[in-house]
Amino acid sequence: MGLFRKPSAKKLGLKVLVMGEKGVGKSVFTLSFPKVYAMDAETGMAFYENHPVFGKNLEAIANTQDFNELQEAIEEMMDLEEGTLVIDSETKFYQNLTDASLKVEEAKARNNGKNVDDSAVSMRGWGRIKSVAQRLQNLKIDLSAKGVNVISVSQIDDVKQKVGDNFVKIGEKPVMQKGSEYDYDIVLKLYTEMDANKNVSYKGLILKDRTGVTKVGQVVSDPSYDTWRLFLESRDGADKIQSTLSKDLNKSQKALKEEDAELEKTLTDKFRELVAKSEEHKTKLIGLVQKAGIENPLSPKANELKKLEEIIELVSAI
Repeated sequence: MGLFRKPSAKKLGLKVLVMGEKGVGKSVFTLSFPKVYAMDAETGMAFYENHPVFGKNLEAIANTQDFNELQEAIEEMMDLEEGTLVIDSETKFYQNLTDASLKVEEAKARNNGKNVDDSAVSMRGWGRIKSVAQRLQNLKIDLSAKGVNVISVSQIDDVKQKVGDNFVKIGEKPVMQKGSEYDYDIVLKLYTEMDANKNVSYKGLILKDRTGVTKVGQVVSDPSYDTWRLFLESRDGADKIQSTLSKDLNKSQKALKEEDAELEKTLTDKFRELVAKSEEHKTKLIGLVQKAGIENPLSPKANELKKLEEIIELVSAI
């Protein structure tokens, strides 16, 4: 059973998603963690670079919103055995990725003589965005397996549902790739409260905590690294997980491409056989292919394989 290993205590970095409105202390929270390497997409860290308290854990900063540079930064940090990667904010990197995909669609429209203002991210574009986002998420998981904390900062948005003629708020969500919050060990919503004397206090609502240090629904005053310090330090010296999820995605994609290639080969062979079988088969086959909008049945696109397979099955029954 080569894929399995014996369970034991593991030394892991925390994967934390912190979200909230502006001014609730998201950046300050991240800087409470040790040896921070910050991907600062909003230049907000500049206010803390020389701060005697908040800036003391800040090791290095990269000011960028480029998702390619985010991947490069994560790969650079794979050589570290401790520390914290802060991505502030994930929202900006996600928006950059989306905007880049839209620019690609606009360029296509311009080259084809179409109205650029009518351009939108295509289904294929959204698939590419999802693929890149998933690769980055897997890299973060691999990095945390080496003992490095990963903290993602996100803006927050309302989740609304239509009730009658109106939309009603039913929850909140991070502004980043859909479903990303499932990859984190801790999900924390930060907010502030003001008392009668206008004194502001900083709070954290726990939405998820795999460590068991806090409970879902619990409100923590002034949340910071110290909230989970004992849990993390209790695992110092433990073994680490050899995680290669980012490579696993590439392997899966390669396997699927090979399956598609094999399916395409089989279908084109069957197509040729049916064309040669009789004039009736040939006429029926070509008519259905044209109706389905398949440009070249001898070299079908990935999204045409299913349609071509159904057509061949139908004509084969004649």
